[in-house]
Amino acid sequence: MKSAYIKMIMIFLTFTLGVNAQYKLTGTVTESKDGKALPGVDIFIRELQRGVVTDLDGNYSFTNLPAGNLTLQLSYVGYKTDVKRFSITEGTNKLNVTMNPTKLEIGEVVVLGNSVVSEEKAPYKVEIASAKDLRYNGMITLTRTLASLPGISMLSNGLAISKPVIRGLYGYRIATVLNGVRFDNQQWQEEHGFGLEDIGVGRVEVIEGPAALLYGAEAIGGVINLLPEKSAPVGRILGNFNLKLFSNTLGAYSELGFKGANKRINWQIHVGGQSHADYLDGNENRVPNTRFLTLNANGMIGYFYDWGFSNLNYTFAHNIYGVVEEADLNNPKDQEEDHFEREFEGPQHTIDYHIISLRNTFFDGDSKFKFDLGFQNNHRIEEEGGGDVAATGDAGELDLILNTFTSNFEWIHQLTENLEWTVGVQGNFQNNENDGGRILIPNADMNEYSGFTYLKENFENLNVETGLRYDYKTVKTEMMPATDFSAEMLPLDNKYSVLNGAVGASYSFTGNFIGKLNFATGYRAPDLTELSSNGIHEGTTRYEIGNSELKSEHNYQIDAGIIFQTDNFNTNLDYFYNKVNNFIFLNPTDEFHSENRIYRFMQDNSTLQGGEASLDFHPADLLDLTASYSTVIGKREDGSYLPFMPADKVMGKAKFNIPDWLVFYNFSCFVSADHYLKQTKTAAEELPTGAYTLINAGIQSAFNIWNNPVNFSIVGTNLFDEYYISHLSILKPLGVHNIGRNITLSVDVPFNLQ
Repeated sequence: MKSAYIKMIMIFLTFTLGVNAQYKLTGTVTESKDGKALPGVDIFIRELQRGVVTDLDGNYSFTNLPAGNLTLQLSYVGYKTDVKRFSITEGTNKLNVTMNPTKLEIGEVVVLGNSVVSEEKAPYKVEIASAKDLRYNGMITLTRTLASLPGISMLSNGLAISKPVIRGLYGYRIATVLNGVRFDNQQWQEEHGFGLEDIGVGRVEVIEGPAALLYGAEAIGGVINLLPEKSAPVGRILGNFNLKLFSNTLGAYSELGFKGANKRINWQIHVGGQSHADYLDGNENRVPNTRFLTLNANGMIGYFYDWGFSNLNYTFAHNIYGVVEEADLNNPKDQEEDHFEREFEGPQHTIDYHIISLRNTFFDGDSKFKFDLGFQNNHRIEEEGGGDVAATGDAGELDLILNTFTSNFEWIHQLTENLEWTVGVQGNFQNNENDGGRILIPNADMNEYSGFTYLKENFENLNVETGLRYDYKTVKTEMMPATDFSAEMLPLDNKYSVLNGAVGASYSFTGNFIGKLNFATGYRAPDLTELSSNGIHEGTTRYEIGNSELKSEHNYQIDAGIIFQTDNFNTNLDYFYNKVNNFIFLNPTDEFHSENRIYRFMQDNSTLQGGEASLDFHPADLLDLTASYSTVIGKREDGSYLPFMPADKVMGKAKFNIPDWLVFYNFSCFVSADHYLKQTKTAAEELPTGAYTLINAGIQSAFNIWNNPVNFSIVGTNLFDEYYISHLSILKPLGVHNIGRNITLSVDVPFNLQ
């Protein structure tokens, strides 16, 4: 212990005294088949958020690197993304790399906790939405982009108010991570949306299954990890402008971003926003009050020391969402309103949030030290309409302020060349405060303390992960008096603790077959509405009553998968079995409060099982075929079905890569079909839904203006105006149909400033 303290003091003195040891990495990137140099390869060190691009001779160079173990990530169009681990020592280090050509987009790299690994080597299922998917798929919101991935669906209230569903689980059962901080958008109600968009986001990685070991509580169903854009190459300043126009909502989205880097500093800044009118369903009927507006900004500045890296991140958002209610659907004034109308006069949610995070990584030989701090302020106002959206404290208005402070400290030590050991502690401290006339959840303090350790062993053909985690949470609420909308809420002082573990492995049997097996546990303590609610729920006829005696949900999940891949064919088969003890759900009763039916939060042991199958076939250079099938079945212990289980879906896509034509290059077009099967495996009082098919198509290309590329796409979704209701729409009982045909024009203009 004394030795460790001396080392940390020496690291600090090295920095403060300005000692500048020279650690450098150079090398050449070539093709594995013929040895030719590869210019323009993107090389990125994830731990340091630093990147370079190979020159015309395939050479690259990094300077001012810390001594220690780092990971080099290489990506190049037409080649398999590769990950190289290496150890930096004093002086000039040399690492030459060869890359393998491929016709498929396989070998994607994912960030799991502290590790950067190839997707197929992760022992559990991970889905990826790339920057290309985010910009050119024609979807109006980020949640809709995620819902196009196998195993992921979407619970929606209209258009913009939606949240991802991973293998049947959603809300506080899914952990969302933004810039390393667990994001909390007060998702304690079904109609509370995800609240995040893709501004400044380089990719989204979705872990399908319990990930408490890596990301803590609220990860019993999975994790959505939003990763920032890669930093600019050293010595460059880059910009980007993106514009999208949407026909159905008469909407527009724009974003402007800049980023730069030198040998010591890198930075990014992004600003953007969007505005949408009410959407039209498949019968060209306008759905009143589905309009929304968002304004977003984020920035990052990082500094490279000779012994590590620190960056400061800030994210801001201002969102206004119209809320559909039955009264609006039958109001002649609302029905006659002009389609372009954007004023928020009806029920609405206004959500503002600020997120600040400071992330630090320090290197010391075979060890790395991570120390992260985060703070977020989430302000939610819910109005019934007819007033100023910015006003607070009015009778009948919900006004909540949630402040969250997070801390994370980890020691990562390389025991051997292939074995990595991590020990860490985390804290999550929240305060919820009411500032309005409507009280749905009480004022409360919620604190979490965690300690964890895990091992990762990476061989050429075998990857093994295992670990344990202990979580302790306290929930302390205030006495809340009765109001016109809610009954008295008694104070609580509840404590929850649990030990979680995981063990998993992936093994490459041959060059073509990879097998995966993983067992993991997770837990989630009841949220405030499940424990304390006692009143009429806004926008519904429900009178909800919480249960202060609810126990923590605790799940056990087994995942098994197999991958078969060749140069032009890739297929994945994944199966999961998820046992959730003390599963919490809202159940209707035969009791009434005035004219409102009483719903009570209850618990029962439940199981969810299912899986995904997908394939990618590239029979010719100009053709790429993909398809997938996803299914999940959720049941209570008595054999009855759980509510809001997604319908099975089958997705198929044919993409054609077209040779350059006139001034256009990178030309491609696609046609796809998303078929959702009928859902009759429903809970009591839940409506079944029929099958439907959505046909989509689009083109994408680029041309140059003044030597600058202009990328554009035209994408049509639901081209045949299918008139349908998604099974996971909470507006289903009102007969509200989902969005009809939409044409999206996207223009993306990258430019160089240095």
